[in-house]
Amino acid sequence: MNILSIIIICFFYVYALILIYISITAKKKGEINAFINNLANALIMIISITINLVLINFFSYLNGEFLLFPFNILLIGFIVLYFPLFYFFTVKEKKKVKRRDQERENLKSSLFKELPLKYEIYRKLTHLVVLGIIFFYFTLGFLVKNFFSYILEFVPDFISNIFHIGGDIMFFTQNLVIFLVGVSLIGLLTADFIRILTPDIYPLKPINQLLRENELGMRIGPHISMSIGCFSIIILYGLAPIGPVIICTSMTMSIFGDMASNLIGKTIGKKKIRNTKKTYEGLFAGIIVAFFTGVLIFYLLRNFYVFSIYALFSIPLIGAIILGLIDYLDLKIDDNLSYNFCISTVLFFISIFLI
Repeated sequence: MNILSIIIICFFYVYALILIYISITAKKKGEINAFINNLANALIMIISITINLVLINFFSYLNGEFLLFPFNILLIGFIVLYFPLFYFFTVKEKKKVKRRDQERENLKSSLFKELPLKYEIYRKLTHLVVLGIIFFYFTLGFLVKNFFSYILEFVPDFISNIFHIGGDIMFFTQNLVIFLVGVSLIGLLTADFIRILTPDIYPLKPINQLLRENELGMRIGPHISMSIGCFSIIILYGLAPIGPVIICTSMTMSIFGDMASNLIGKTIGKKKIRNTKKTYEGLFAGIIVAFFTGVLIFYLLRNFYVFSIYALFSIPLIGAIILGLIDYLDLKIDDNLSYNFCISTVLFFISIFLI
């Protein structure tokens, strides 16, 4: 394992440890829900990275590297550029001493115990960014590989031999997707750590308007849980031939199932699930939408992996039922983490027997 991979892995481990520290702090402050949610995210992050380390050392063709060229260099480059830039914005925010009280009052007046429907729609629309992973796995990844191959034609042979990017295209896109999601995770986690630990110098205060009341304390934001969920399943299952298909199907089912459950429940939902704010109308809407979304994604990706008719319907059905079960249980863990991780894990191992 080269030095760049070691640095990258240690960086993610450090972020997971910071998340554990925030979890413990939340428990000391009596924010039990934040403690459970943050700790679950940290453990999933640590477990997935650790298992990935075992896998990349087990398979010789991976050369024991977490990320291969050019993505290891690009990720280190992002870190080097991002931190000074983010620090600049925090310093700029800190200098707004005279306006701080007024901003706090404005922010306080803009928060709601329950988000208005338009803010819920904004929240759900941001999840559609995850669909970009599908395009990079199965479309844009091919173009990126061709671009780097073209660049290497203009460098000396001894350099191009070191930075060889040939081989299986899905292996290349796997590294590309890890890089893109990793960049997002580092950027979002850094910002949320500042929001939680030093809220006065947090430079993205308007984003707080999209957070629910229980997400404004020590609890990490739902976008962080989404990023950790995506990052974990990608490094766990992406190396298997069926992995990218299962990952993209699970994420899409989670996104659209969650959107349908939330929006239908808020607009036409009447019958409450126990003493929660969730409704049975939203629950069944999420299951139905997740199922049909899964079937659609399997059908669209049929050229990348051959599915039987039985698998085409049974695997999305199982995923939709898992989504409904998690929604019904109303866990203290953010749906954006539990949906992605649980559905992907179950579907991945079931697919071994059904496909």
